[in-house]
Amino acid sequence: MLELRGIRRSFRIGPTERTVLHDLDLDLAAGELVSIMGGSGSGKTTFMNIVGLLDRPTAGTYRIRGEDVLAAGVDQQSAMRNRMIGFVFQQFFLMPRLNAWRNVALPLMYRGTPEAEARRRAEHMLTRVGLGQHLAHLPNMLSGGQKQRVAIARALVGEPAVLLADEPTGALDPVVSREIMGLFEEVNREMGVLVLIITHDPGVAARCRRRLVLTQGHLADQTHAPQPKAHAA
Repeated sequence: MLELRGIRRSFRIGPTERTVLHDLDLDLAAGELVSIMGGSGSGKTTFMNIVGLLDRPTAGTYRIRGEDVLAAGVDQQSAMRNRMIGFVFQQFFLMPRLNAWRNVALPLMYRGTPEAEARRRAEHMLTRVGLGQHLAHLPNMLSGGQKQRVAIARALVGEPAVLLADEPTGALDPVVSREIMGLFEEVNREMGVLVLIITHDPGVAARCRRRLVLTQGHLADQTHAPQPKAHAA
């Protein structure tokens, strides 16, 4: 699914060049559930931004399904990102004046999907993540866990091949965090989506079948674990 070779990212600050990622090689397959851990400054977010086509590496190659995405222009990359990659963040980033189904329908609207079809698909996805009774609710009417479910539905409504989640449970209490991780496991298992989760929580990482650790921009560890047993929500 994803093939990264020699990925390096450097930033110039005045006369000094600082390298955040050092020549990373990594293959990620369809249907994997992967966590990325690492301390502050380890390069996790920079790596996620490159995978999500929000940033470009200083050097290296990146292919999605064999396609060299770094050779594409800005507009092409934007279309690829909308079509192939879904994002979930710690702070939800829901539009406060849009109800749940309209928030979820936004990526489809950007594609030019007719509103009636976008609404049908948004409502279907919200029902799938357990919010069928909250379709018309504004974000301020929802709990933190419900907001994250809306964000997950929005990320999935376009049927992406890759779901990138940056600290998706960081703003949630432990019980809701377990529920959200259960939802990620369900999506990964039933939809075959490659799920890549940045987390500081060892409990979240332990539920992923593959665990990566970044240390000062180097891929320090790769642990493969058996399929975890289902957790009670």
